[in-house]
Order: sequence, then C-alpha cells, then structure tokens
Amino acid sequence: MVPDQIQGTAIGSYRGRRTGLISANAVCMLLVCMLLPFAFNQGFANDSSHIGVLKGLDLDGRLIRLGQSNDTKAVAVVFLSTHCPISNGYLPLLNEYASEYGAQGIELVGVISDPSVTRSDAKKHSVDYRVEFPVLFDGSGELRLALSPTHTPQAMLIRPNGKMLYNGTIDDRHVQVGRKKDHAAMSYLRDAIRAVIARRPVDVPKTKPIGCLLEDPPNKAIEGEVTYARDVAPVIQANCAGCHCQNGSAPFPLLSYNDVSGHANQILEVTHSRFMPPWKPATGFTRFQDELRLTNHEMSLLNVWVRDGKPAGDPKDLPAPVPTSNGWPLGEPDLVLEMSDTFSIPSSGPDIRQYFVVPTGLKQHRLVNAIDFHPGTPQSVHHASFFLDTKGKGRRLDQSDPAPGYSSFGGPRFEPEGTLSSWFPGMSPRRLPEGMGRFVPKGSDIVAEIHYVTTGKPHQDKSKIGIYFAPPSAKKIVTEVQVGNKRIRIPPGESHHLQRATYTLPVDTVLLDAVPHMHIFGREIKVWSKSPDGEAKPLLWIKDWDFNWQGKYSFAEPVRLKKGTILHVDAWYDNSANNPLNPNSPPKPVSWGADSTDEMLICHFQCTCETMGELNELIRHQKKHIADRQ
Repeated sequence: MVPDQIQGTAIGSYRGRRTGLISANAVCMLLVCMLLPFAFNQGFANDSSHIGVLKGLDLDGRLIRLGQSNDTKAVAVVFLSTHCPISNGYLPLLNEYASEYGAQGIELVGVISDPSVTRSDAKKHSVDYRVEFPVLFDGSGELRLALSPTHTPQAMLIRPNGKMLYNGTIDDRHVQVGRKKDHAAMSYLRDAIRAVIARRPVDVPKTKPIGCLLEDPPNKAIEGEVTYARDVAPVIQANCAGCHCQNGSAPFPLLSYNDVSGHANQILEVTHSRFMPPWKPATGFTRFQDELRLTNHEMSLLNVWVRDGKPAGDPKDLPAPVPTSNGWPLGEPDLVLEMSDTFSIPSSGPDIRQYFVVPTGLKQHRLVNAIDFHPGTPQSVHHASFFLDTKGKGRRLDQSDPAPGYSSFGGPRFEPEGTLSSWFPGMSPRRLPEGMGRFVPKGSDIVAEIHYVTTGKPHQDKSKIGIYFAPPSAKKIVTEVQVGNKRIRIPPGESHHLQRATYTLPVDTVLLDAVPHMHIFGREIKVWSKSPDGEAKPLLWIKDWDFNWQGKYSFAEPVRLKKGTILHVDAWYDNSANNPLNPNSPPKPVSWGADSTDEMLICHFQCTCETMGELNELIRHQKKHIADRQ
C-alpha cells in the first residue's frame, strides 16, 4: 500500500508496478564498483558572470542568506539610502513588489551601505518609511565589494546559483536627477521578475541606474577604523554564534565584545587556517545552501581589528542580538522521537560513535519532508546521521551490545534502506523542495548515529528527533543514489593514491544534495558528472578531507542531469608513514571495510525524477546493481 498523497492521476499506469517496488524497497541504495581507464585531469574554471555567496544581518539581527530558500527562483537586491529622495520615493513600490512576488519565488531585500549611517539610523528609517521587506545593514561594505553598485536606488536580480539576471534602475520614471515623469513607461525590474517567474529570458538585462551616487567607501582592510560594533560583531554573529552561544555545541560563547575580545587571537588562528567555520567544500567549484565560510575581506577586518587594539566602536552600530530559542526552528514537529535510554559520555577518552535504534511507531506509510535533531547534551554531540531500517537489523545489533545502542566506526553495520538526513552544530534544518518527500514505510526504525566527543567532564544524553511530514499535496518521492567502490585498494607508502567510482544514470534525474564519505586515510574527494554529449559539470570538491567534519551539502539549485550522464567520484588517500592518523606502523595495505583501519569510497545523493515511471526505473536499476555486486 502506498500513501494516499502519492496515489492518483500523477501515478497513472505505473501505479501497480510502483507499489510493488516501493513495498519491496522504498529507498534503495546503489553501490557501483567501476574503475575508469583514464586519469581525471580536467579543471573547472570559475564563471565570472556568477556572484559569490551573499549573506548579511538584517536590521533585527537575523542572518539572511540570499537565495537559500528551496522555493526561491531569484533574489531582487536593491541598494537603498536613508537620505536619497529618489531611493525613498521607490519604497512603496518595492513594498508592493515584495508582497506580490514573494509567494511566487522572488525574494526582495534592501541593502544600506553608507559609512555615515549607523545601524540604529537605518532601523529608524525602516520604521519611519514602513519598509515591509528585509533590509541588510552592510556596515563594513561586504555587499558593496561583491556587487559593485554605483547608485541608490540600484536594483539587481540574481539567481540562487549567483547568475546576474538584471542590473540597473527600477523603472524609467526618473529621466535624470531632477527630472521625473508622472508614470513609468518601462518597469525594468518588474519585467525581469515576471520573466523569471515565467521561465523566460530577461529581455533587458542591464540599464543605467539613476539616483544618488554612492561614495566610494574606504577599504577598511587597508584604511579606516575597524570596530567591533560595526564590522566585527556582524561577522561573528553571522558565522560563529550559531554554535558559540549559551548552551551551544562550541566550548565557549561569542556573543559580546568581551567574549570575542577575549578569544581574538584564537579566532584569527582558526579562521586563517580555515579550520573555522567548519566548511570543507572548495570555493568556485559549485554552490550550496548554507555555505559557512569567511571571505578574504572578512578575515582582513578581523586582522586589522586585532592589530589596532580591538576598538569597541559606537554601540549604535551593534546588530540586534539573535533571539534565543530552545524550540524547533521549523515549528513543532509532526512527530517527536526520543532515545529510549540515556547514554553516558565519560569525561575523557577517544571519540565515541554510537548507534541508537529509534522506532518510528508509524501505523501507515508516510512521506517525510524534513528531519531536525535536538541533542540532549550539545557540548558533547559532534554530529548525527539518520538511517532508515525496515528489517530490524539495527535492533539485533542493539541487543548484542550491553550499552544503550551499539558501537561502530564506519557505518551502521548493515545496508540501510536509505540515509534520511544529517545534523551538524550550527546548521539550519531545511524542508525538501515543495511537493517532495522521503518515503518512510510504516513500522520502520530510524537508526541514529551520534558522534560524541569528551569535554573533561561527564555528560548524559537523551537526544530527540523531530519528524515533519510532507503535506497531502506532495506527490514526488525523493530516493537515494549511492555511488561507491568496494574494490578499493590503497598500497602502503602511497601518499596521494587515486581510486574512483562511477555510475551511469538510467533516466533523467534531479540531484538535491551530495554526502561524501571516506575514513581517516582520505585526503581529497572530487565529485562531478559527464553528460552524454561530453560536458563535464562540477558538483563537489573537498581538497582537505577531515573524517571528523563530514557533511551533507545541498545544492543551491537542484542539479538536473540527463539519462546517460555518468556520475564520477574521485578520491585520494594517504597511506604513508607521514599520515599522522595512520593506525599502522609501518603502513599496511588498506581495503574496504567498516573499521578504523579500513577505508570507504562512497557519495550519497538525494534525488528524484519528474515522472513516476522514471523513478521506478531508477529504483529498479539500483536494486539490480546492488544484487549484481554483493
């Protein structure tokens, strides 16, 4: 039996075949063991027409990541001024645009980037003019440097992947400064927005902005005063405070001047080494949601601030503090699951990777749209991953271990029906795109892998999992493809040994994210695709692999791949004596396995198809490959 919300005309003639497939194995996984006969030496150049990741704090202190909603088609960014009459005159129209097009996938945000304006000035201006859309305060000029506006107002329309679609004036009402028509004949920004909604090219991608000229701000990394209030606090709040908060997963808070000043040199060290924030994918390769990295400009601001004695600055420039919340960011879950027993973490010793079986108790099949995680002891939980078990294999492993749950190093020690999600400190839970859900059969278990670290004092954990069901209108099932190679062999003494895995898609497929996995010998991993016509597309590149900082990387826009596209996973390993994590001295041959002395080469992809027929074929194809390679 399939859930009610995925029955009906959308299934058509595939209903019977689909029901049998899903009942047998709703979310099956593919392990491909193929070696390419050629070496990968193709690079992927940056596209200069694409803007880097844009984010900032709004006037209420909330972090806004532009274009990061699953339903966003484009972001309209409008540079504003608190004192330019032309800019202020457009605010009512921009309110209308935000209201009219917000529900159609268009985000509209304002930006105030003026060295003479304080954050409190900008806040008062927003209230006085009844601005109804988010306004980012660009105190240190980060957005100015990224987008290079020349006037206020100046409008830009940008895709979530960073492609600039329109740049210029809002409409042609102003002929020049001081000369204005009663009515606009050309509404350039509105026309560009409507073109994006209708999936048409933008007819006029660029116009000359007319308004008040923006003065060139000083580059504070070279000249001018860098203060905590205006420049440093927004950087810390946007990139660090998600973990470095009261009762957070980080070892100390970074919420005040004293907090940050007291750890300033440590902050410089870990940010310049790129250890923090913990974001591993390389820049310029592809674009993901929730990217967490400092720009070179932001790191320069931190340097100058420390060099110049850590000035506090004007309190009027401080961002509003982030509201503390112990609730669920996506709202109250439809189902809250809790570990059945409390797990004890000792005060010292090696990291612990424990697996806990959490029965869902579902009486009927459901589509799950999102999963969130509440660690019982945030200071000790490094990360968590969730696997779907429909055959009770996790329960049998749990029964054989006297402690709550069971221990394992490299995986759950059984072939799960799918990897539902992962959680890392500071990450924002996200729903799948509208109309999509992961299929969870009735009576199934979630096996939660929790990675614990010791902190110098004992902790007790009884974590919770929040489940969000897809609405009845959801018709599209999200499944999982796993591209891997169980035949890897890493000779002793090799410091950069290449191994590969590939898989050819049997149908048109839409990829939503990528989750690579290696163990402690892993050094680098690159994921890419090659279309039937030979076009190479970058998907993910981690140049400095760290087993302790594995993540799920959701693409900024779903990646649509044609039937016959080959997914490539290239991985490099260090099995030399110079690898400080090598458990063998002298080094020994290493092959596939679940222990710390073994290795793996896998990349998981959450994906879907446009039709149920294609989805059924993808599931069938994966099952056959699994059977062929056991």
